Amino acid sequence: MILSIARIRAAVPDSEENNEPNMRLKVLGAYGTHDATHNLTGYLIDDRIAVDCGTMSSKMTLAQQARVEAVFVTHAHADHTRDLPHLVLNRFHQNAKPLTIIAYEEVMEQLMCHYFNGQVWPDFKEIISPSTGHPAVDYRPLSAEKKTTIDGVSYTAIPVNHTVAAAGAMIQIGGQTIVFTGDTAATSTIWKKANRARGVVALVTEASFPNDYNDIAFESGHLTPDAFEAELAKISVDAPVYASHRKLPYERKIESEIRNIRDRRARILVEKQYTF
Repeated sequence: MILSIARIRAAVPDSEENNEPNMRLKVLGAYGTHDATHNLTGYLIDDRIAVDCGTMSSKMTLAQQARVEAVFVTHAHADHTRDLPHLVLNRFHQNAKPLTIIAYEEVMEQLMCHYFNGQVWPDFKEIISPSTGHPAVDYRPLSAEKKTTIDGVSYTAIPVNHTVAAAGAMIQIGGQTIVFTGDTAATSTIWKKANRARGVVALVTEASFPNDYNDIAFESGHLTPDAFEAELAKISVDAPVYASHRKLPYERKIESEIRNIRDRRARILVEKQYTF
């Protein structure tokens, strides 16, 4: 029995040997609300590619921020974008290359309309940095499901089911791919793409509310652990599938319900560094 359990655990490792450099995923924030010890959604791949920016400048030194090359934004809600204006401003005053902000084209329209509009925050594309002689940002809107390679990293924006325009991301570096849905209710296209993708080592989705809050989860475009389990049934990839974006008042209950799922791929995303 001990050997059998060990084999099951080894079947979907967080780190495995392969011919490609291992991808490192640093989870700066794994929650849909925050307090002094829990942080809003923000992920960092290999210290240079970010996915969402709810938490970034508040958890990274200026030197660390200067090394970030690109940020993929899944949607414009504040818990996924709170630190983005500050990241741009900090880089404006450093000798750093322009930050590439990447998003599905409809999401980019919302960012430009509601954030970088000269009222809520300046559009740093129009301001020359005194440190570099160049703008501090470069905006890269993506068409749906079209793979785009920027500085050796491939991005595919795949629309998901949320209350505003939103698209998850398939991010490929070398032969490895991580799939992020961002906020979503039940969806399908991103899983179909993931099932056909090369080298998927991890998938990050969400479970925002406990099962007895199914109605509010549905109305707000989110998943419960039961809904998360239903999404797992659509995924044929043999890789860990992480539940992120827990709402803090229900954290322990959501985690307990995720642990009760009878699928060895189901994981709870925590704020630490993973290596795949």
